[in-house]
Amino acid sequence: MDFRNLGDADLVDFSKNVASNLTAGTVTGLDAHLAADLAAALDPVNTTFETTVEMGVQRTAAKQSVIADKQIMRDDLIVRLAKVRNYLVAAECPRTAYEICGFSFPRAKSPVVAAAPSRLAATGTSNGVNTVRFSGNNRNGTVTYEIWRRQGDEGPWGIITTTRRQSAIDTPVTPGQYYEYKVRAVAATSVSEFSNSAVVYGAP
Repeated sequence: MDFRNLGDADLVDFSKNVASNLTAGTVTGLDAHLAADLAAALDPVNTTFETTVEMGVQRTAAKQSVIADKQIMRDDLIVRLAKVRNYLVAAECPRTAYEICGFSFPRAKSPVVAAAPSRLAATGTSNGVNTVRFSGNNRNGTVTYEIWRRQGDEGPWGIITTTRRQSAIDTPVTPGQYYEYKVRAVAATSVSEFSNSAVVYGAP
């Protein structure tokens, strides 16, 4: 259940249920002292927010002020409930801990399969700087790119840098020297094939 979308009265009931279960120690997987602290943070807001919700049906003259106060407390309560849920996630609590409070159990993230970069190109300048650019072919932020280089067409390959960008600078290099580059993508659980290789002799 997404508690952030609940109506005011339902949000009060939801939060009181969370606080009750935290106090009773029925939220398995969470440290007892932490659970008590989280419940203590919810209780005063629950009481005040519930009173303010009830006041919302009173006189029109005072209604605008009550609505403004109620919104502030609603936002505060949602922040505190989110804190409880974040602790459940951090403690890797079992599904039952989420269900007893009414929180949605977090979905398992699908593993990222790293795709091989392509269209690698390399250029050199006379001041000892080579630049490589490529198409990453992966969603931003999901992989890291390893830039590999060898000096000479039979030299050993080695990683010179890693980046999340689709370009990198190699410096200092010797202008006019043969450098060959290739790149691959690395995700948390997978590594892609290498891209095409690109050669630069630099500018003499």
